[in-house]
Amino acid sequence: MKKNILTLFLALCSLALVAQDFEVPENYKLEKAGDYAQYEQDIIKCVDWLIKTPITEQKTKRKAANAFLLKWISGSPDVSVTVDPKIVTFKGGDMLLIFMGGWAKYAIETRNFKDNVGGNVAGIEAVIAFYTNNKETLGKDKNVEKYVKMKEQGKLKAYIEKKV
Repeated sequence: MKKNILTLFLALCSLALVAQDFEVPENYKLEKAGDYAQYEQDIIKCVDWLIKTPITEQKTKRKAANAFLLKWISGSPDVSVTVDPKIVTFKGGDMLLIFMGGWAKYAIETRNFKDNVGGNVAGIEAVIAFYTNNKETLGKDKNVEKYVKMKEQGKLKAYIEKKV
């Protein structure tokens, strides 16, 4: 019993440390194509931080992180996110940005910049994680709930393949 409690405690502590491991770069410059690659690891950490940190906490940092992420995605010469209204059916700017961040993170990690199915799946999975972590604050969204069920049933990728 003590071993289980200790394991649970250590797991929770490590999650808290990961969520705090991101700092928004200061004075970043995204002016030419070469500027974007140097921030790829920051983008991955930013997306993870935005998903794991409750939406009600660290609002100033969240605003700066959102602005950094949006600026990076908007100008990246490699990562191109497609927001298809047949797939992005949920409400709220926060979830839309999380979707785009999940797609960007997937593209960076896999180096597959042309995979619309994988990007959409990663984006939706990021939204599911964010929504699950913030459901009380965000309120119920039937469209995200639909995706949660599909993921649980192992049908999310097949659904997206039909829509793309």
